[in-house]
Order: sequence, then C-alpha cells, then structure tokens
Amino acid sequence: VKNIQKRRALLPLIAGWFLLVAWVKNVTQDTNFGQISRLDESLSAHSSFNAQASDTETIQRVLTDDEHHFVEEKSNVPWEGIENAQWCQAPTEEPLPYYNCEWYSFVFRFPVYGGLTNALHFIMKGAIWSFEESVCFFVDEWHPTQSRLAAREPVENSITPFLERYFEPMGVSQDSTVVQNALASNSVITPSYHQIQQHEFGKFSGGLTHYDNPVRHKKRSLEHLNIYDVDSILMKKDFLRRFFRILPHFRELSCSRLSAHGLNDEYIALSVRRGDKALEYTIEESLQPYIEKAEIAINTHFDGMAPTFFVASDDCSVMQELRDLRPDWNIVGECDNATEDNGFVITDMKMWTEEQTDRHYEKFITEMIAMASAKYWIGVSTTNVSFWIYFMRHANAHDDTFAFVDVDQAVH
Repeated sequence: VKNIQKRRALLPLIAGWFLLVAWVKNVTQDTNFGQISRLDESLSAHSSFNAQASDTETIQRVLTDDEHHFVEEKSNVPWEGIENAQWCQAPTEEPLPYYNCEWYSFVFRFPVYGGLTNALHFIMKGAIWSFEESVCFFVDEWHPTQSRLAAREPVENSITPFLERYFEPMGVSQDSTVVQNALASNSVITPSYHQIQQHEFGKFSGGLTHYDNPVRHKKRSLEHLNIYDVDSILMKKDFLRRFFRILPHFRELSCSRLSAHGLNDEYIALSVRRGDKALEYTIEESLQPYIEKAEIAINTHFDGMAPTFFVASDDCSVMQELRDLRPDWNIVGECDNATEDNGFVITDMKMWTEEQTDRHYEKFITEMIAMASAKYWIGVSTTNVSFWIYFMRHANAHDDTFAFVDVDQAVH
C-alpha cells in the first residue's frame, strides 16, 4: 500500500515534467508529450476479482515445474443457439467508470488509427493504461489526424462521431469539463502506437508469442476497478466487455441475421482477410490451409462430423471458392448478401455515403459476433481482426479453439 501511495504521489511530478518538456519545445496541445514512466505491473494482492461468473469463470491452468509451460484445459463454452450466445445478449457487466478519475493533472488522448479493430485494440490498450494510472482519457477522431474511418470527401460529409454511431461511448466526452480544462492548460498526453505497445508488451511491437510463454498468463491488477492478480488474458476479456458495447439496434440486427443463417448448433468460423492486407503482407491466397485446419477441428472438436461453417471475409469471392473445394459442407456467411468482391480497402471509404458505411459495418459487426461465438475459429495473424476476436471470445474458449493458418503462435 505504501508503494502504491508513493507511486501516486509521483504522478503530478511526472505530468509536470512532460508539460515542462512541451513548453521548452514550444509544442501545441496536439503534440505527443511522450510516455509516462511505467508503473510496476503488480499492485496489491489483498482482494479478489469480482466479475460476472458467466463471462470470467476461472480457467484452470497448471505451470509445471519441469517443463515451465501452461497446461490448459479443453474449452467448454455452454451453447444454446446463436440467439442465446453471449454477444447476442445485453451486457451483464456495468460499463467502465470513465469519469471516476483520481488524477486530473493531465488526461490521455487516444486517436482513432487505421481500420476498426486496429483502432479499438489501440484504444483499449490505452484505456487499460489509463485505469492503471487512475487518469481520465478521451477518444479523438480528429486529432492529431482525422480518423480514416470517419473521413469523407468533401470533408463536410465526414461521419462525426463515428465510433458512437455503432457503440456506446468509450472514455470521457471531449466536451466534458475535465477534457476542456486539460486542452486549455496544454495538459493532454497523446501516447503513440509504439508507446502503447511498449507499455502493454514491454517492446515496441507485440501481440503474438509462443503458446507456453508464461507472460501470456501473468497476473495483472487494476486497483481502480478492484481487480487484483488476475490472469492477463482473462483480465483483457473482462475489460473488453465493459469497454466495447455494441448499440442495441446493431446487436439485435446482427443476431437476427445470424439466426437466419441457421446457427442453432455449434459451428466453425473462418476469417479470410484480403483487400488492402495484400498490399501490406504476403498473405495466404490459397484456401487449402483453411480446409486443412478445419478438417483437424472437425476431428478434435466435432466428433468427426462436419458442422456448419460461417465465413467472414472482406472478399466475398471466397464463398464460391470454398464451396467448390468442399461441396458437401454447409457454408454460410454475410457475403451471400453483400457485394465486397474485391476486398476491403480503407482508402476507398472516403467516397462512401452514410448508407454504404452503415451497410459495411452492419455486415462487419455481424461477422464479429459470429466469430466470437463460434465453437472454433480459424484465421490469419496478419489482421487486427484476429486479435480483437480473440478477446471477444468467451472466457472458457481457450487456445484449443483458436487456430492461425500462417503461424504457430498465440495471442497475448
């Protein structure tokens, strides 16, 4: 407790140092003031983790002395049809207490970078950092640069706000007194992407590691949320459910669509990402690796009987390709009612109308819920969609139900 008090006493000094640096460099309020010194990962260990039992039932893991790796039990997620799946129900957890900040000498600003899941994951990691420090944060879709999700040409056609069009608010309002005071006093800190990664993973990039790396299940604490010494993955899964809250209209629309696909029994989800990712990475164009992974899952998790396959893709041409490869499989997906034949390219969004934007994200939110709810998921590591879906999946959906076709590594 004394150590916690000492660290808290230093926060105003740390913030003051950043403000002094900003003044010396003659920067504006839009300037990144740099990274706050990392606090110790471990806080106090005198309390228990009070969370919704249905969402964060303890995953039993054993760290063997001789092999030094985690041995995980097989997944066991209750299933009563898609309409009763976790993400098709109203949230049972309270939203995060964004306004219950303890320190007001500065606030964090998190811009909206890249595509939707890249932006969400970046903001969530920043939000965790904010709660570790007990400081407020806000999401800014216009600064330092305008979000490409929201930007339209001409600029007056931009969609503002963008995230709150589909999701409940994340962070304090930019119009709030705490944010306006921070902006007026030049007390806004805008961590960069690399600083967020450095804080979360201890290096400038991260997100994948070996399955048996103990860091994946290290104990973490968020004292401000009364969370103490909780498995890191479980903590993130629980935090996401309080942070990422789909508006009822879009949740109900998505789940009615999934119900129409006949997802009454457990199924496999395939995530096939093409589009602008082909410009960034050498991706697996062939669908054969998906088939091979699916056939393994059929034997290990479906008693040798092929279930329904839900395909989520930004390139709808994959539907026919998969059906040609396995004509006896029942393959469904939102692509059957969409026209994304050439893949999603984010730079094209600037010319989209509101109607086109809503149509795309209605499809994508539906696919996110389907992937999160599937008994087994197969995809690639080259898209942030995969990382976000990993933490959307049920607390009892373990690594045995999540497979990449391109790497033999795990999310953390």
